[in-house]
Amino acid sequence: MKQLIVFTTILLLGMAVAFSGEWNEKPVICADEIETFTAMSDKEEVLLGVAKQLTKVRDPDEPGGIALNPAILPWALYGNLETGTFTVLEYHSHPYNQYCIIGFGVEFELVPENIK
Repeated sequence: MKQLIVFTTILLLGMAVAFSGEWNEKPVICADEIETFTAMSDKEEVLLGVAKQLTKVRDPDEPGGIALNPAILPWALYGNLETGTFTVLEYHSHPYNQYCIIGFGVEFELVPENIK
């Protein structure tokens, strides 16, 4: 009995709980260029920055539906520095030819470069 208790104790102490992140979905709206930029025009936002975004996308041939390799998508940040509104866009080229608004909000501020 003593050996069983020792074995169980060692077994339980040797177990580790592993936490990992998980991919979530959030509301995203996609539309063609005219509809997207017409909707954004009311906020009078201007282009503030661009980048290439590495994005996990759906792949129906992959288990779990998420492609193993990320897609590289054009990304842009638009903002209105007077009102503090902003919009984050990504562009999906052929065959979709759509802009997707992946984020938008208020209280946007530029951070000075010399802040550490």
